[in-house]
Amino acid sequence: MRLPILRALLVKEARRHVANRGGIALCLLLVVAALLLSVFNPGVGAGGTGGGALIDGVHRCMVQYDRETPLVAYLKDHTPDELRSHVMFQLVNGDTVDGIVSYPPGTGAVRVRAAAAGGGVRIDVWHPPGHPAAMAPYEAWLWQAVHDATHAEAVRYLHAANVDAARLTARDPADTGDLWAVRDSLRRLGVEYDRLAATPGAALPPLPAVEIRRQGLGAKELDLRSAVSMGMVVFALYFFCVYLLPTMTCEERERGVLLAQALSPASPAEILAAKFLFYPVLGMALAAVLAGIYKPAVLGSLFFWLAILAVGSGFLGLGMTIATLARTQRAAFMGSMCYLMSVALILFICQQNGIPGLPYLAIEYHGPRIIHAAITGEVTWSHWGNLLAAAGLGVAWMAVAGWLFRRRGWQ
Repeated sequence: MRLPILRALLVKEARRHVANRGGIALCLLLVVAALLLSVFNPGVGAGGTGGGALIDGVHRCMVQYDRETPLVAYLKDHTPDELRSHVMFQLVNGDTVDGIVSYPPGTGAVRVRAAAAGGGVRIDVWHPPGHPAAMAPYEAWLWQAVHDATHAEAVRYLHAANVDAARLTARDPADTGDLWAVRDSLRRLGVEYDRLAATPGAALPPLPAVEIRRQGLGAKELDLRSAVSMGMVVFALYFFCVYLLPTMTCEERERGVLLAQALSPASPAEILAAKFLFYPVLGMALAAVLAGIYKPAVLGSLFFWLAILAVGSGFLGLGMTIATLARTQRAAFMGSMCYLMSVALILFICQQNGIPGLPYLAIEYHGPRIIHAAITGEVTWSHWGNLLAAAGLGVAWMAVAGWLFRRRGWQ
């Protein structure tokens, strides 16, 4: 490698990209998007009324009521902190609360209407069409609060009538979640069974105790902000290595610049090395800027740099392979897009049908996993395996690209 020739080739690539204002504009848009993602946290609504992070597809729950009642006051005072920014209380007239109302996407509703007589209450839960489970987090809070508010109302009535309310069993405050009603019904069943089993002459065995527990898996739920940041990092690498590299190389071939370089003192290895140094370096630099804006601490992570190096190497080899096989800029662009759609479709089919083995051969399978783990700081031993696989695929793609370029890169 002759450094003066290599330097001249790198300067040539830099000047061509400075003249490409579209690519510069897209890079600036990615940076602006990363800044907006870090400044405006989608997990918190403005003043508690904003969009917020999606909770099972519903990010806002409207609690509409036609009059102030003790139940409504109890719901307002006992809204959990994790739901407070997602729940909005709205006083409306009786006709509206009982009528058909359209809500924006991602919005559910709970309508509380006091009965005209008897002091009863009617509660309607409105969910997105075909997705009743989307309101599950809100319903888990709602039914507990309604049970506790009704129990408190019953205690007041009994005390007013000078009746001992101690025998009125309350819900166990420690029993939270959506299984409390099932546990409470089983407990009441056991109490009733024991009362009947105590009947003289009834020799009945004890009722088997039922214990219900729900535990989470080891994996955490996907965070929207980290997923978007990971997507932008992967796109930055893909943009430089799989889109710009093939299109720019094919442009040189169409204009005869590539042939002129072949007739110059520059060797094929030097021309290829210049491209291998220029495009992934810019892609990794942009990826590091995007990830650093979202989470500055990630720039001090060795795993993050190894991850973008492995993914960038794989995308570089892939882009150079497309540049070698394509004859024109249009063919290079269509080749990049067809590859992206094909791999995405194959990965989706394999995931939906449980097809093993095949996804491991795609850099797009390992890349997002290791980059997301690096951004979130939750790197496990399996991610190191993905990193090794991505590095191996990157070396294989670069070897294929170098071999193809030497054989037919000038044609």
